[in-house]
Amino acid sequence: MIMSSVNNSVLEICFAKLFRYIDESTGVLRKAESEYKGHRSLLMRTRNLLSTMQRQDVLDRIIMAVGFLLFSLAVLYVVSKRIGLLTLQRKVTEAIKAGMAGKAELRPQDIVDKININHVRNMEAPIDQRIHDEL
Repeated sequence: MIMSSVNNSVLEICFAKLFRYIDESTGVLRKAESEYKGHRSLLMRTRNLLSTMQRQDVLDRIIMAVGFLLFSLAVLYVVSKRIGLLTLQRKVTEAIKAGMAGKAELRPQDIVDKININHVRNMEAPIDQRIHDEL
């Protein structure tokens, strides 16, 4: 009987230690699970932020490309107009020179006499002074 009581007390001590270890293990597992859930929500928020930032990056690149394209088109337009004006100016100058070569008697005053001065108002420059229009 003494043996059985000793065995029972030893068994009780072993079971008590076993249950205590199981309780500690369960506590550690619950703590790890709560940390995992916290990290999981953090990872989900981080993933959402990264996908939002990637979309914004793509949108920014598209806006930059469209802006650069519009700027380039504007520069090409201005340059083409400027070159076109220079070409037109050269052609007009050549035509005037070719026309003037045969008519040496044509003077700027003759042209001014033909213009109806009543339609011209607020002229700041005198008629004899040339006005240059530059781009």
